[in-house]
Amino acid sequence: MDLDKQHPKPVYLQLKEVLQNQIEQGIYVSHQRLPSERDLCQIHNLSRMTARRALKELVLAGYAYTRIGKGTFVRHNFSNVTPVSKDQIKASNDEGSLLSNEFLHKLMAAFTTFDCINVNRTVSDILATYPIEVVASKLFPQFIRLTEEQWSRRKVSLLVHNYAINTLRSQLIAMMNAATTPENGPKILLACAPEDQHEMGLLSLAVSLRRRGYLVVYLGPYTIEREFLAMIETARPELICISAATDEAVEQLEALGRQYKKKVWSVIQGKKPYFTFGGVAFVQKPKFVSEIDGVFLGSTLDEALKRIQMLVPVSTSVEG
Repeated sequence: MDLDKQHPKPVYLQLKEVLQNQIEQGIYVSHQRLPSERDLCQIHNLSRMTARRALKELVLAGYAYTRIGKGTFVRHNFSNVTPVSKDQIKASNDEGSLLSNEFLHKLMAAFTTFDCINVNRTVSDILATYPIEVVASKLFPQFIRLTEEQWSRRKVSLLVHNYAINTLRSQLIAMMNAATTPENGPKILLACAPEDQHEMGLLSLAVSLRRRGYLVVYLGPYTIEREFLAMIETARPELICISAATDEAVEQLEALGRQYKKKVWSVIQGKKPYFTFGGVAFVQKPKFVSEIDGVFLGSTLDEALKRIQMLVPVSTSVEG
């Protein structure tokens, strides 16, 4: 295919299609280095910017990957890559998130090729573009939902999904730790239900609460009931929030709530902590809400924040 500079289709897209066809035809094979920007400029009489953009589009489409200082290479098993579709992006954006299509494509391409350099670079670009709280409460959860959907449809492997979760989890923890811990503020305890390890939503909530002036004690996954109940007596939080993502976790949460009311409630003097709950399990099966003896925080992170602020406002609380 010759490049036609008079054609309505941009030249960089024409060049991307040329390279893509050559990969599909086996002219370039897995992990083989593609022509450099300089080579492409000489071969096709193009500007460096046009060649660079064509290679970038090839990477975003999942056909290639880059190695800093080395060049652009054909991705292994490129034919198994399924770029994020416009419908999937639209559905994800319709949920109230703000992550641009470009960032979605970049992240997905970087994660599916296990390109840690471009993962870190793209995450840094996202953090430089959007407010931290928006990233924590909307954008990262949006991308995790997208990878879950891709995995459930066997478009990406479980390893890719786990890589994305662990990478973004570490970013959320860094955001939470970077937030200023207030001198005074309501103390809130956050934990997953016993046997539950799905903490992304809970971490997003922790980041948002700490940035609003709350003292957050984040316990994370795999709560141990006996130790948890004893810890409450020592920590004396003003509000407890437990999340559950599976049917089994809901059962564990229901048992934890009973034990809380039975054992802890009776020994705490003064104002009793609010026992609240939420999580994916209650969004998928609203009938579970009535089974828990506590305050349901709602189906979204925004709802949870509003209800927590109503129960324990920052301005009227003393340090826990």
